[in-house]
Amino acid sequence: MKSAKNNPDRRLFSESSFTFFQAVETFLQHARIHGRSRKTFAMYEWTFRRFRDYVREDQPLEQVNTVMIRGYLSWLLTELNYRPVSLKMHYEVLHAFFVFAHHERLISANPLDGIPKPKTPKLFPFMLDETQIDALLHVANNSSVRNYAMLLVFLDCGLRLNELITVRLADVSLTQRSLKVHGKGAKDRIVFMGARTTKAVRRWVELRGFQMGNADTFFIDRKGEPFKKRWVHHIIARLGEKAGLKTPLSPHKLRHVSATLAVKHGMDAFTLQRLYGWENIQTAMRYVNAASPALREAHAKASPVDRLLGD
Repeated sequence: MKSAKNNPDRRLFSESSFTFFQAVETFLQHARIHGRSRKTFAMYEWTFRRFRDYVREDQPLEQVNTVMIRGYLSWLLTELNYRPVSLKMHYEVLHAFFVFAHHERLISANPLDGIPKPKTPKLFPFMLDETQIDALLHVANNSSVRNYAMLLVFLDCGLRLNELITVRLADVSLTQRSLKVHGKGAKDRIVFMGARTTKAVRRWVELRGFQMGNADTFFIDRKGEPFKKRWVHHIIARLGEKAGLKTPLSPHKLRHVSATLAVKHGMDAFTLQRLYGWENIQTAMRYVNAASPALREAHAKASPVDRLLGD
């Protein structure tokens, strides 16, 4: 067996003077350098503030062990009444941190390896039926050219709110029926529009040319200024109210509706993942699973063997 003197890895761990929160600062610097989004960065900071509330004082990184982490997760669940989804988020942030610390050879092992990821209930995505969608489109069409185009882009392309308000004039191609989307983590992607959405977008382009202001963002307010998130939330919520929806509507819920409809009408999980900008295929699979009754009905109507052999 190698001695600590002759084993550089072992010497690193035994002589490391890193405290937990010094290592956290290094992790956060790494996150900044690698372009983590503001939302992700805020989630990191929130998790570590909560962990500081639990441990109360800093300590050597190697002393933050499995028992302590398990106690922290239990504290969130029982004392702070965190929901399983929030508990899972804290687990994943800590896991990312310890994977980083182990990769950087600040610790000898990941203390979360002995703790299974918290389970969360399987929630089906928010959905509207065809009657509700027709009512929503009717209300939007009578609202304004801009609002109608915006709603169709949400439904047809499945954009996130931040993606919609950051679409620029140069990102829109009416000939290609496409939008260049500036997604999470500074990842751009191309999404496509159907004929109906393209027609609505073209009408907005024609009208938008007469708007005042110097903003190059595609969707602007009446003053010609870029849209604020709160205004888009307000517009979508008002359209939902006027359409008679009992559940408050939001841009994020429209993204759920868009993805579910895409799968219902034949889009596969891999295409869905790429067009909607998800890193994990499992996110796309949620919508495939949610659409399974519709898929079952579609198969019953078009079973290859039944159609081939007849009744």
